[in-house]
Amino acid sequence: APQATGIATLDDFLKASKIDKAALASAPPKPPPAVPPPAETEEKNPFCVLVCGGGNAAQVATAMFAARFQTIAVSFFADEAARWKAALGDDDYELTLDTDKTVKSKPDDITNDPSVAAKADAIVLAVPSFAHGEYFEKFAPYMKPNTVVACMPARSGGDILFASKLGDKAKDMVFMGFETLPWACRFTEWGKKAKILGTKGSILAAVTPPAKYPLAFALLQGLLGVFPNIVESPNNLGVSLRNPGAVIHPGVMYGRW
Repeated sequence: APQATGIATLDDFLKASKIDKAALASAPPKPPPAVPPPAETEEKNPFCVLVCGGGNAAQVATAMFAARFQTIAVSFFADEAARWKAALGDDDYELTLDTDKTVKSKPDDITNDPSVAAKADAIVLAVPSFAHGEYFEKFAPYMKPNTVVACMPARSGGDILFASKLGDKAKDMVFMGFETLPWACRFTEWGKKAKILGTKGSILAAVTPPAKYPLAFALLQGLLGVFPNIVESPNNLGVSLRNPGAVIHPGVMYGRW
């Protein structure tokens, strides 16, 4: 006990501890410790995605991705980009999910300028496959190495067309071909509102070159969220041969006759 050492008061304790009470009282308060910055922040991991097209799927993808990342919508179809930009104005885009939750976001730009491809870490094409070649060709001069180009869907020969349009530069890029779209969706007010009617549980995708699959998978699964689960298809030849559009679409057209 302190009493056994002859310490009976607080002053006795301070004296024994060699603590100058007066100096301690007059000392300026110590500043609070600085809070160290987080090890990783979104600002330290900038990410830019381009969404190509102006239809149902392109508007849904733009709204979904823009809620978290720098997102630029690109359309080369007539004056679609200008009309979409004018329709949205200063408002947020409103996306109703199939969970009945609503996401409000705004793309960083809506444009027909292909040079924005220089900013892109990923480019998602949600346009009919007949238009893919135009986007590949116009983006090619500006694309940086390791850009992931995902076609939803790729249809048959998407990887071959990509290599043809980019030439020697294609070897430095990553092509990801999806068999189908992630969602059934419709815009409810063009350029301003859309609704996801249903989300697929899983979708098949192949990557060229296959060694880049982990990179492409991480980026695209991160963009899409928990669902649909992206399932690896061994190669883009399989995506081409299994092209569901080649089977279903003629039947749908026949049914209209």
